[in-house]
This record gives sequence, structure tokens and C-alpha cells, in this order.
Amino acid sequence: MHGHFLVSLQSIIKFVGSSRDTTDAVDLFYWKIMMKPFHLLLCSLLAGASLTGFPAVAQTSIAEQQDARVIESLQRNGADLTKTHDIDFFLVFGQESDAVAAADNLRARGYEIASIGKVPKRTLWEVHAKRKMAPEIGAMQAITRDLSALAASHHGYYDGWGTVGIK
Repeated sequence: MHGHFLVSLQSIIKFVGSSRDTTDAVDLFYWKIMMKPFHLLLCSLLAGASLTGFPAVAQTSIAEQQDARVIESLQRNGADLTKTHDIDFFLVFGQESDAVAAADNLRARGYEIASIGKVPKRTLWEVHAKRKMAPEIGAMQAITRDLSALAASHHGYYDGWGTVGIK
């Protein structure tokens, strides 16, 4: 997810530059970069559990907790959550055809597709979608559930969202 890494790193740099406390930026960097292998393992385990009849409730719960942490971090650093933000969403797929089909579904739901591309040095495909909206917790958690289901329906996974806080 090299492209995802660059976007996240650019967001972190902007975030650190506007932040009084860089701890939140470091936490975000740690989650997106250092915890990625754990996240992928968890997604694999949950996908396997769902194939055997166990619901994938834990994945949504963890993702929703992360939504809350990001929003709390934005608030602590002075972002006005009532203002419209440019929010980036990332979905990952094993096949280009699945990525394209998911992107078509995202467009139909009002998302702008920023890119569909192969992850460098990997066999995965990433969809980077955008939407302008206020990052309100209920709305973001609903989107997380919706995009997780959309990605799963195309044999992929939802990799999260990010934004630069607007003051």
C-alpha cells in the first residue's frame, strides 16, 4: 500500500505541522504503518471465521473504535468537526476487476474516485476514494460499516479513512 503510505505520511506531516502535540500524529503513524501486519492478520482471521459461519463483528468494532480515536485526535488538535473536510477512504482488493467493480459502486454512492492502482511490489489493488463531509462519529462509523461490507462483497477489505483537520 505504498500509495496509501504516501497519502498517510503527507497527512501526518501536515497534521504535525499544525499540531501542538505530535503524540497524536505519532499514534496515527504507528497505527497505519506499524500495526498494518496485525491488521492484515486480523482481517484474514475474520475472513476465515466468516467463511465458517462466525460473524465478523470484531472487525467492525475495532474499526469503529479507530474511527472514534481519529475523531478525538482531530478534536484535541482544534479541528472544527462541523466544517466540511476532504476525507480520503481506502479499499484493497486482490484482483483489478474487483477494485474496478467496487470503484463503480463507490461512484454510484457519491464518492469521487481519486485512483485505482496496483500497490507497488505487491499483487494487491487499492481504490482511493474521496468525499467532502463533516467527520461526525456516527456518520463515520456508518461509512466504515458500509465500506467494509462493500469491500467484502468484492473480495477485498476496507483499509480506513483519513483527513487533515480543518480549523
